[in-house]
Amino acid sequence: MQKLFITIFLIIFNILQSQEKPIAIIGGNVITGTGERPIINATILIKKGRLEYVGAYPIKRNLNAYKKIDATAKWITPGIIETNVHLILNIIPEFYIKYEDRLEDIAIQSAQIGLKYGMTTMADSWGPLEPLLSARDRIKKGEFIASDVLIAGNIIGTGGPYSSYFMGGYDLKGKSLRYGEWVHPNVKKRINILWEAGMGPDLMAVTPEEAAIRMREYIALGVDFIKLGISGHGIKPVEPLMFSDEVLEAMVDEIRKSGLPYQTHTFTIESLRQAIQINPDLIQHPNVMNPSWMIATEMQKDAIRGLIKEIKKKGIYSGLMAIPEKRQIEIYKNWSTENSEDPWLNEIIQYRKKSFENVTYDQLAAGVKEWLNAGVSYTIATDQGPEANELGATLWGRLGRAHFDRMIALQDAGADPMDILIAATRNGAAAYRLQDIKGTIEIGKIADLLILDADPLQDIGNFRRINIIIKDGRIVDREALPSIHVLDYNPELPWPH
Repeated sequence: MQKLFITIFLIIFNILQSQEKPIAIIGGNVITGTGERPIINATILIKKGRLEYVGAYPIKRNLNAYKKIDATAKWITPGIIETNVHLILNIIPEFYIKYEDRLEDIAIQSAQIGLKYGMTTMADSWGPLEPLLSARDRIKKGEFIASDVLIAGNIIGTGGPYSSYFMGGYDLKGKSLRYGEWVHPNVKKRINILWEAGMGPDLMAVTPEEAAIRMREYIALGVDFIKLGISGHGIKPVEPLMFSDEVLEAMVDEIRKSGLPYQTHTFTIESLRQAIQINPDLIQHPNVMNPSWMIATEMQKDAIRGLIKEIKKKGIYSGLMAIPEKRQIEIYKNWSTENSEDPWLNEIIQYRKKSFENVTYDQLAAGVKEWLNAGVSYTIATDQGPEANELGATLWGRLGRAHFDRMIALQDAGADPMDILIAATRNGAAAYRLQDIKGTIEIGKIADLLILDADPLQDIGNFRRINIIIKDGRIVDREALPSIHVLDYNPELPWPH
C-alpha cells in the first residue's frame, strides 16, 4: 500500500511539475556550446523542460505567461557533463564497515552535490552496480532533484576495490592516498562482488563465445554504457592487456547490438592501440600510461604521437587526465607541516611533495600538451568522488570541486576557454550519444543551463561563479542540496582540504 501511495504521489508530482510556468531568461549573454560566438543580450524561452527559443532580444512575443529571470550582464552556458565520476568512491576499509548499507543513499547525495555545483549530467564509470542502478532509478522517478546519472558498473574484466586486479590488491598502507590498515578477507570478498557483478577477472579465462554471453547478460541488468578494461588497473609493475582481440571483439559485437555507448580503460601504449581498434565512443585517461611522458623514450613518444593522430582521425573522444595545475604544484612545493593541524594530511602532502622536486610545470605539462596541440576532441573526465571527512583525508578529486580544478588546469596548459567549455558540454554529451538532446543551447533540447556571474571565456575559472542552475527547465534550489546527508564534506574548501 505504501509503495502504491508513493507511486501515485510521484505521478501527480511529475504532472504538476510539467505544468509549471514557462521561463523566460532575458538579457544574458548566451554561450551555446556549439563553438559559435556568444549571443549578446539574448532571450531564452523554456517550456515543458525544453528550449523553446534562443536568440537576440527583444522578440515579438507576449511574455506575460512566462516567469522572467533578469540575466543582464550574466553569462549562460549549457550544464556541465562530467564523463568520468564515481558516486561511491572510497576504497578505504572503514568506509564499507560504516556505510555498506548506505551506498544507494551516498550515490544520491553525490548526484545532488554534482548538480549543486553545475554538473547536470554525470557518468559513473566504475562502482557497485546494484546500489548505483537503484539510485539512478529513484532519481529518474523524481524522488530526488539531482544530476542525471549514467551507470556503467564494473570496468569489464577488472576487480572490485580489494581485488588484485584493482590497485594490485592494495592493502591501504600507501601514503600516496591515505593512512590505512588491513582489510579482512570477508570484507574484501563481499565488497568485490558488488563491483564485479559477474564481469570480474575470471572473464579473462573464457572463450569468445562465453564472453559474448556474459556481456549480453550484463547489458540486460540495465547499465547505461559499458567500460571495457583493455589493460589492468594497478597490476604492478606494468598493467597487462586483459583480453585477446577475439574475446574483446566478441564482447564489442554484443555491445554494438545493444546500441549502448562504450568506452575503454587503458594504461599502456599497446592497450591504447588495442582500444583504438575497437572504435569506442570515449577513451578514458588515454594520456595516462606507463611509461609516463616524462620518462618515455623517443621511440615510445613517437608511438604515442602516432596513436594520438589516429584518435584524432577517427574522432574518438578522449577523457584526458593527469593534467597538472599550477596552483596545486606551488602548494606541494611550498608545503610545510605548519600548513595543517591534521598530521595525516601533512604526511600525505610531504610524501607526494617528493614527486615535484626538481621538476618544472612545463615538464609536467608537456605530455598533455601533445594531446591539446594535436586537436583531439576531449571531455571533462576527473575521476572525482565523495569523501568522508571523519575517515581522514584522501586528497583525490573532491566531488563538487574537481571539475572546476580540471578546467583551470586545462587553461593553465594552454587550452582555449571555448574549447574547454565545449569539452565540458557538447563533447560530454556526444561521448554518451546524447548530443541530440543535451550539451548545447539549441531549440528543442533539454533545458539544462548554468547562469554565471562572469564570462567563462575570459577565465574558465568563472564557471565557479554560478548564480542560477536550471535542470530540466526548472530552477534548482541550490541551498536545499543535498537533501540526503550521509557523508560530511565540503566542496567549497580549497584543495588540499
